[in-house]
Amino acid sequence: MEIEMKPELLNLPWATLLTVACGYTGYYIANVGIREHHKAIDVTFSTLVFGFFSAFLYTALRRFSSIDILSASAATFIFAMILGALWSRFGRAAIKAALRKSRTSYSDDLPSAWIALFEANSSASQLTVKLKDGSWIKCENLDKFKDYPNGPCVLGGKGDLLMYVTHFQGKDADEFEPCPEIINDPYGAEITYIPSSEIVRLDYRRIKG
Repeated sequence: MEIEMKPELLNLPWATLLTVACGYTGYYIANVGIREHHKAIDVTFSTLVFGFFSAFLYTALRRFSSIDILSASAATFIFAMILGALWSRFGRAAIKAALRKSRTSYSDDLPSAWIALFEANSSASQLTVKLKDGSWIKCENLDKFKDYPNGPCVLGGKGDLLMYVTHFQGKDADEFEPCPEIINDPYGAEITYIPSSEIVRLDYRRIKG
């Protein structure tokens, strides 16, 4: 989604620019990985919501403290990032739980079940993928690769995948066999890209975060 940047925006008052910047930052962090289906109106009003709380903090800091404008702006921007992260980690899950418990709605408002895998209220422990040719690949312990680049795995918004393959099972094989030298010093760890067109099934073992 592209948002046109108009020169007139730069002529707005500082507080307004800060509100917009903080609002979009909060929105972005709160929706990382699940923004693909958002329409312009979703982006606009979500930005306004996060911007409202940021503007409230900025106004309070400027009016009731002796903090200077740059420090107040920096604090407000950090607040927006934290607010977005808190919504992503706890807020969305709490709202969905409340709606389900009250039998208001059982929908999560996501366009596909694949997108639901991006939720941050759980931690992944194992990933197994069946490929179109009938073979299987697996990362037996995702936690082992959490500190490596793109670790422990990446679930692409288009259904593609990045993963560290530790085990392989051929089409006619009965068991997985370990892949040698996945981690090879000094060369690092080997990561594999799997396009969505090659994925038939994905088993993603998760535990409560």
